[in-house]
Amino acid sequence: MQPGHAEPWKACSFNDTTIPCRDNHSPDGTVRIVWQDGKAMTYRLVKAGFPLSSLRDSLGGIWERQIFVQGNAVFTNKLNGNRIFVPLRPETQRP
Repeated sequence: MQPGHAEPWKACSFNDTTIPCRDNHSPDGTVRIVWQDGKAMTYRLVKAGFPLSSLRDSLGGIWERQIFVQGNAVFTNKLNGNRIFVPLRPETQRP
């Protein structure tokens, strides 16, 4: 990525409503999702695993992240049922 060049938006969804997002993964397992509407949330790794891991959001909610074979991820909040879908690549970079 070139300096000053933002990654393309991905076709993410929150509870089956498509909202473009960008995700950033840190070496410690932290994931930050920034939504095109201006909202953002950071998820910190609680329990590592593959294909399932557990993360805690900035507000204290616990999410189960499932990574599928093609690299797409689904985050599910077991307490309230909210679901976030994050594809591996933006639409323009898919084969």
